[in-house]
Parts: sequence; structure tokens; C-alpha cells
Amino acid sequence: MNTILAQAFGGQITQTQLLGCELFYQPAQPVAPSTPLRAGVPIMFPQFAATGPLTKHGFVRTADWQVFSVLADCVSTSLLLTEQPDWPYRAQLNMDAHIEDDRLEIFFEVRNVCAQSFTWTGGLHPYFLVGDVTKTHVNGLMDAPLYLSEHGLAQHDFETHYPATGALELHSPKLQLKLEQTGFDHWMVWNAGGAHQLTDIPHDDWRQFLCVEPICLTPQVLQPDELWTGSFKITLI
Repeated sequence: MNTILAQAFGGQITQTQLLGCELFYQPAQPVAPSTPLRAGVPIMFPQFAATGPLTKHGFVRTADWQVFSVLADCVSTSLLLTEQPDWPYRAQLNMDAHIEDDRLEIFFEVRNVCAQSFTWTGGLHPYFLVGDVTKTHVNGLMDAPLYLSEHGLAQHDFETHYPATGALELHSPKLQLKLEQTGFDHWMVWNAGGAHQLTDIPHDDWRQFLCVEPICLTPQVLQPDELWTGSFKITLI
């Protein structure tokens, strides 16, 4: 069975099943409505992480998007982002996702709809439901597989970025995936670790997920009416 769901708050995909296999982590306990959902596939724009003066990961994660869902295996969200006090521009953002057999493909678009150019960083922040992150590894990042150890993650979070140099393979107790991207320029790999202070997920849930994120870490310049498009393909192995 293939299904995909998205929510208006943040415009993010919340759940996806490929052939009955759930792809993304979602906490069992609810979070406050004004809090970005730490689950599914959040969208980061116009700033990745704390790389600039704006709110971490930008402010579209707390905006109300429009959601369009025609069939059980496709969903689209869109947001016209107008001028903000610390970001005086306008942008049209679109996220389109569809399932075909054993594959989920997500397209993210940014169009400059103001009269001046702007720069941005960001991308997609998927929380893959790996089951046990300490028994998970990722192939295709630089020259050697990435193994996330029990010893290191028990004390610290893990956050490292890598150039986007080709397809990845994620191997875990719950998921075996091939990950491909276009348009973005880096992969970011993140897990909160056992010493985290997050209050919006059960504390031990850090073991359940791994974020492997297609991102634009290098600032992207968009001229008036220019369109940027990125894609992220997730395939069951």
C-alpha cells in the first residue's frame, strides 16, 4: 500500500508509506500547534540552520501553506512568502511529491516574485524512521561508509555536511533506501544524540531516526522571476 500525507502548518510531508513501509519518523506524543513538527519532511527556507541572522532553518516551517492532495499517492503544498521584517522579499515556494511503485520523489521549487534579487539557503529535512540509529550506516558520503556509533551518540549529537557527489544508500534495521538528489549542493546528516535537550519528542526517540538532508548550503542567488528547482528521490532497496 502506498500513501502520502502533508499538513498545512509548515507545508511538510508528515507520513509516507511505500509498499506498506513507513519512511518517516513521527513522535507518538503531540506537540504544541505553533511548534515545527519534528517529523516527516520539514522545509527549510530562506536560511539553513544558523548560517545567517534569521531564525534557525528559516521561518516557512511555521507558516500556513496551501495543501493540494488529489490522490492517495501524490500531494502538493505551496506558499507565497511575502516580505518579513528581516527578509524584505517575495518568493513563491512549491513542494510536489508523488509515489510510483517503490519510489517517492519530492520536487522543491523557489521562484523570485519580487523586483530585486535575493539569496537563500535551505532544503529538505527528512526524518527517516531507521529503528535504531546506532545500527545504521550510510554509503556514498565521500570515501568511506558512515557508521553512527553507540559510544559517540550517547554523549553528543551528530551533524556533518558532505558535498552532493552522487547517490547514497541508507541501511538500517527498518529501512534500506537509495537516496538521490538534483539541484541541491550538499547532504547534511544529523541525529540529536542521547544527551539532547529536545522537549518536543520522547527523550529516547533519538534512536528512532536519522536525518539525511538534501540542502543548498552555498547561498543561491535568484534574480527577479528566476526559478530554482531541486529534486529528492527515495527508493526502497
